[in-house]
Amino acid sequence: MRLQISLLLTSLLFLGCAHTPKFAETQALFNGQNLDGWVVMHGGEWTVENGELVGRNGVDWTTNPEKSGSWLRTVREYKDFVLELEFAVNTKGNSGIFLRSALEKNPAFTGNELQILDDSNLPKPEKWSTGALYDVIAAKKVMSKPAGEWNTVRIEARGSKVNAWLNGELILNEAPLRASRGYLGLQNHDDKAVIRFRNVRLTE
Repeated sequence: MRLQISLLLTSLLFLGCAHTPKFAETQALFNGQNLDGWVVMHGGEWTVENGELVGRNGVDWTTNPEKSGSWLRTVREYKDFVLELEFAVNTKGNSGIFLRSALEKNPAFTGNELQILDDSNLPKPEKWSTGALYDVIAAKKVMSKPAGEWNTVRIEARGSKVNAWLNGELILNEAPLRASRGYLGLQNHDDKAVIRFRNVRLTE
């Protein structure tokens, strides 16, 4: 009897383990050493300095949906994800984070762009200011830090909606996304902007 009970408990334990859901692990998208896992698009200069991913000398950016400027993209496409990173932008700097973008045309319009600017003194958020889904919806608050300081971002994309936090504050709540899947990217905007990223992590 004891042997039968023991076998039954072992079987139940095995079945329980077999049906335990597996949660996705968070992975580093940037290794702090080189550009492995990333692809440079349309020029611009990307380097790794002191464990930071640095973009300079960006070229050809325009608001034309048909044309792309310089950016850095992931090797593969993603659907639903949580993206976390830190960024620092220089004085009067401009950059962005691309969400589910395509390879052709302007990634700010084939997918969406979470805007990055040196705009901590802005009186109110706009559709083109930091934390906005560019040209779609403004952030709820002006939460960007002064030029040179590090900002933390968390972006959760599920289905057709996205939530985003900047420096611990919810800035986008169930905002609409254009694409159901695509590449993640970092914008290298112009020859005056210097953008730095670190601790880039992703959970699918």
